[in-house]
Amino acid sequence: MRIPTAEFYDELQKIYQYFNKELFENELPNCLITVQRKKRVMGYFSPDRWVDDKENKIHELALNPSYFASCNFIEVFQTIVHEMCHLWQHEKGKPSRRTYHNKEWSLKMESIGLIPSTTGRPGGKKTGQQMNDYPQKGGQFETICIQLFKDGLFVKWFDRFPDEKIGINFTQDNLEDIEELEENLSNDDILESLYTTVATVVKDIVPIEEVKLMNVSKQKTKYMCPGCLAALWGRANLDIKCNSCDIDFEVVE
Repeated sequence: MRIPTAEFYDELQKIYQYFNKELFENELPNCLITVQRKKRVMGYFSPDRWVDDKENKIHELALNPSYFASCNFIEVFQTIVHEMCHLWQHEKGKPSRRTYHNKEWSLKMESIGLIPSTTGRPGGKKTGQQMNDYPQKGGQFETICIQLFKDGLFVKWFDRFPDEKIGINFTQDNLEDIEELEENLSNDDILESLYTTVATVVKDIVPIEEVKLMNVSKQKTKYMCPGCLAALWGRANLDIKCNSCDIDFEVVE
């Protein structure tokens, strides 16, 4: 019997440990990996965020599951390592003000084969408040991601309802099950899989257009009595009457 919580977080911990060993020489302490739906970010690092009953403090590395289905498999790895570089800088370097990506952080990213860029593509600025990144082709990070995929280490649970504001549309092509991706594939095949959008492989991810329609249906509609101007909010298409005026409420646009 599958235990989703244990499976999900155990996988993330193994991925973290793998990157820690291969990219950071096991310099990084363990942290508390969490899943948070924080708007407009794929992940974040928060130092000394947690404390236990013995007053031991520990850092938090958070991932936003709303992005998982709409990005490529390798982008989940990128998010983890991006935040691990913030953790490295907190432990070993000199971080700037909160959330700022400075030159020291940028150079560390480049040294492991993950290139900082404000646009997420070549040519973008390498320091700043909002920062994306892309893998160096054939670099250390990309090579390790290939090995992770070969070992079957990647996130296997995905939020079925991606954030509609991400703006990435996809189709479900009913490709092979995700569990079969790592079997009998060459490095080139694995790279192709790593750069494949999750939602084109994983079945039953809800298309963003449907998510938008669902969110519209959940929005409250304002109704007002034309007589006494009493107002209320409720779901769409309610058939309601004002008891005082004996008049039907009207929708306020």
